[in-house]
Amino acid sequence: MRKELTYDVLVNEEKVMQTIAVSKAAFLSGEVEQRVSPGEFLIMQSRLIQKRWWFLQGMLLACVCLFLCHMETDYLIRRALGLAGPLFVILILPELWKNRNFDAMEVECTTYYTIRSIYAARLALFAGVDLLLLSVFFAVASVFAKITVWEMLIQFVLPFNVTCCICFRTLYAKRIRSEALAMLLCILWTGIWAMLIMSNSVYSAISVPMWIAALAASALGMCYALCQGKEKWQQTLEVKPLWI
Repeated sequence: MRKELTYDVLVNEEKVMQTIAVSKAAFLSGEVEQRVSPGEFLIMQSRLIQKRWWFLQGMLLACVCLFLCHMETDYLIRRALGLAGPLFVILILPELWKNRNFDAMEVECTTYYTIRSIYAARLALFAGVDLLLLSVFFAVASVFAKITVWEMLIQFVLPFNVTCCICFRTLYAKRIRSEALAMLLCILWTGIWAMLIMSNSVYSAISVPMWIAALAASALGMCYALCQGKEKWQQTLEVKPLWI
């Protein structure tokens, strides 16, 4: 019978660790040399965003603006603005959840840029475009539909902020892995808000200080959700790259 040969391989752990360290340094050096500026990184991320969601947001605001220009009843104005705020946010849910829906998080975690950097860039792009769209909408609505700043803040911005809180909280939640559930929660909130603004007795019972407190709480809640997202994305969605 043929005798099998066995070899004892001596592994020098110190040499192995030195090789790993040199490999990490070489990889990091190459990535730093190719590192793009923040502006270039934003441009790169903008190419990955489907522009149809911005188009749909613009169409939604245009339809609401036309509706407001032909309505004179406060009840209908409240209902139109109150529904437009949450829907404006819901339209970008598919784009925010695209990475998780297609199981691309693990792949993106292996890149030089972290998930936090990628989402921060995309959220900055959404914020910039949405701010432009909303500025035009508010200007047109105030001139042609005679909508006051107070009505915009309470009827549109308040439900808008709460919907953003729901979107951000569900996006980095470890137990929520479905875009449908996030959308369901947003729709549920929209229904609650619609019932509130369509009830004249309940709506009239809320005083101005209460509206101001609710508006401030919604803004603080959205800021808190964004700050928490930076930490939660690292804990639940990111792995630690070798070069960190």
